[in-house]
Amino acid sequence: METATITVTPIAPHIGAEIGGVDLREPLGPHQVEEIKAALLQHGVVFFRNQRIEFDQHLRLAKYFGSLQEHAGGDGTASQKIDGFPEIRRQYFDEKSARVSGETWHTDQSCIDVPPKASILYQQVVPPNGGGDTLFASMYAAYEALSPRMQAFLEPLTAEHDGAHAYDLTATGHPKAIHPVITRHPETGRKILFVSPTFTTRIVELPKKESDAVLGFLFEHLAQPQWQVRFRWTEHSVALWDNRCTQHCALWDYWPNVRLGYRIIIKGTERPLPVS
Repeated sequence: METATITVTPIAPHIGAEIGGVDLREPLGPHQVEEIKAALLQHGVVFFRNQRIEFDQHLRLAKYFGSLQEHAGGDGTASQKIDGFPEIRRQYFDEKSARVSGETWHTDQSCIDVPPKASILYQQVVPPNGGGDTLFASMYAAYEALSPRMQAFLEPLTAEHDGAHAYDLTATGHPKAIHPVITRHPETGRKILFVSPTFTTRIVELPKKESDAVLGFLFEHLAQPQWQVRFRWTEHSVALWDNRCTQHCALWDYWPNVRLGYRIIIKGTERPLPVS
């Protein structure tokens, strides 16, 4: 009988935990996979340090959590394809970069009909002096901090998520989708605030001035530090996040230094659920 081998250490009150006692270069046992899945559901994002993985090991890890999805929205300067590995995106930034991926709060690919279930980022090269951290925020906590009247007002509403609002101007094939402003996690059942400044352009049921005002409030609200964790990357670290209930923001405080990572997206299984 397989016994528990991993450790789970929470690093913030509402979100984030570091996982130890596992070597991602090796296949994981069924019990290890279930423990990691449970930690992910509980903490929203989990981190692994000192994991010098190759592309095939990165892919194997991702497949424990579902089918893989290629990047939506075309190819651009902030994220590049890798020959022979269509599910992996290279994210390389240096002194020539005009922008970086994920500089504003977002949940990955919310502009498609069925947004991703999760994402896994392997950071191979990190900037010196602690630059290039990633912030993660719990959208459970953001929802729960709203007043009951604001929750009731938002729950029947839907919002447009537009890829053209987010991706490189050189990219093509921008997707667009309509999702509930407040959704329900398909596994935990908890309610989630599901709008972001990166993708969300309007609330469908409101006129523009009202939509802009409500979204402006929500964008400021979701970025409050009370429900965040800040992950300081070290070389060969891995972050795995639940894309359905978290948002993240990548800090570009390291120019002109180099940052190099590789991301895989795990395909979603259903459209964001309405709360009732």
